[in-house]
Parts: sequence; structure tokens; C-alpha cells
Amino acid sequence: MDKKKVKEKINDINETIYLATHPTRSNILTQLESQKLYASKLEEIINVDRKIISFHLSKLERAGLVASEYGLMTTSKTRPMAVRYYSLTVEGEKMVKRLKAILSD
Repeated sequence: MDKKKVKEKINDINETIYLATHPTRSNILTQLESQKLYASKLEEIINVDRKIISFHLSKLERAGLVASEYGLMTTSKTRPMAVRYYSLTVEGEKMVKRLKAILSD
């Protein structure tokens, strides 16, 4: 591997670590570890405005740590509603494990 590619790879790794260690984003990653969630549900869980949640989710998705898919949310009180569900990618799962290992030391 030439020096330019090594430098690019290091920069990519640093950017991913930077993204994942932001307090709101690390909280989102941790919440997504156990289940798929949509932005409004994350807003309820971590008590941060949905617009901020959506902003951080888009950054995590661009970094390849989170993936999204559309689905229907159904409750007994309302009609089915289309929502965008977010879940961890394989890289996101690895990042959560690394973060937990660092924090447990």
C-alpha cells in the first residue's frame, strides 16, 4: 500500500472514531445495539430534539455505522404510518463493542 492510501485509511479511521465518540451519536449507537428504532422513538428515549437526532443519524449513516430502511409503525391508536427505521451495520456493531471496551476499563 502506498503512503497516500495509508494516509487516507488513517484519516477515514480517525473520522469514524470522531463521529462515534460524540456524546449524542454514541448514545444513539448504544440504543440501536439492541433494536431497530426510528428518530421519534430515539427522541423519547434519549431526550434530545428529533431534528438533532436526525442530523446525527445522517452523519452515522454516511460513515457506514448505521443503515436505514422504511417500514410501517402501527399502534392501536393510529393508522399505520411509514417511518424510517435505523439499525447498526456490522461496522456500527464493531464500533459499539470497541466503545464499550474502552469505557469499561
